[in-house]
Amino acid sequence: MRMESTQRILVQENERLYHELDAAQQQNNSLQKLHLELESKSNTDVKLLVKEVKSLRSSHTELKQELSKLAKEKAEVEMILREERQTREHATAANIKLLHEYEILRSRLEECSVSFLIEEENKLVLDASIPSDAIDILSASDDRIGLLLAEAQLLAPDVETTIAGRNLDGEYSRTAVDELRKQLADVYVDNAKLRKQMNSVIRYALQTAGRSKGNEEESPSTKTALTKSLDG
Repeated sequence: MRMESTQRILVQENERLYHELDAAQQQNNSLQKLHLELESKSNTDVKLLVKEVKSLRSSHTELKQELSKLAKEKAEVEMILREERQTREHATAANIKLLHEYEILRSRLEECSVSFLIEEENKLVLDASIPSDAIDILSASDDRIGLLLAEAQLLAPDVETTIAGRNLDGEYSRTAVDELRKQLADVYVDNAKLRKQMNSVIRYALQTAGRSKGNEEESPSTKTALTKSLDG
């Protein structure tokens, strides 16, 4: 009886150990399977990370190149804007100086004006109180106007050959400022020439009046000579 009881206990113990071993084996298999799954997932994640890193590196390189390109373009634009600003500033300073010089010439031209005329019945006639050296005064006025004309021509830029800017085709063309300078010079020169012509008319009237003075006793003949020369 005792031996049978001992054998029965041993059999039960073996069965318990067998069950524990089988459970441990199943648990080990499950852990191995989980490990394989985790390892596979880890490898996949690593591959994705490597691919992402490569993509980020490539994007970083492209961004650096794009940034370098933009920085270069920005520097070029800033240089162009700086040059244009300097050009405008120089042009403005030159125009202010030019206007000032023409204003001085205009004032000097006014000083050269000789007025021996009066308006009578809507006509210009010689003033009766003309000085005896009127011809000499007119000659001096002509000489001074001639000098002022020479100075004005030196100030006037040669806009036909001045390089002022480029048009859309890349060819050089004059600017609006050049045109204004030329027109300003032309107006001044025309004004000076008109004053010289007026001096010539007055001189002619004086000479005509002088020749006719010996034949007529009254001054209306002088007025008539100028009136005819102006109306003719």
